[in-house]
Amino acid sequence: MTDQARWLLIMEKAYRGSIETQFADALYCVPDLHRQSGGCDLALRGPAASYALGTGTALGTGTGTGTDASPSLRIGARTLDTLPDPRASVRKLLAAGVTVLVEEADLAALGPTATDRLLPGVRVVEGDGLAARWPSYEQVWFL
Repeated sequence: MTDQARWLLIMEKAYRGSIETQFADALYCVPDLHRQSGGCDLALRGPAASYALGTGTALGTGTGTGTDASPSLRIGARTLDTLPDPRASVRKLLAAGVTVLVEEADLAALGPTATDRLLPGVRVVEGDGLAARWPSYEQVWFL
């Protein structure tokens, strides 16, 4: 695979459709795009950058290497505990060879401990580094 054959997938909106599609998150299509395109890089920006952070344990301690608690949401008398876990999806993408990128500014916006909680394998891009890479991709998609 060369950089010219790769596609850049950009996700900026977090948890979009989580309630409507409780069985999957918006990253569900990335493995197929990765296989079909010859390789993808995924950039998590804005609120979606939080997908690249681990909580460590159910209590939120530790580094991003542990298991994260799946969130639940209470709406009226109903509790939804089948919401997708985008962090698990990011881990699967990394294992499949997808390069996952997070812009430095978006990471900083998530708090002073965000860098410490970054999932292993996620790469941080400085400043306008992502925009500078666009010409090297065959296609750029917004998810």
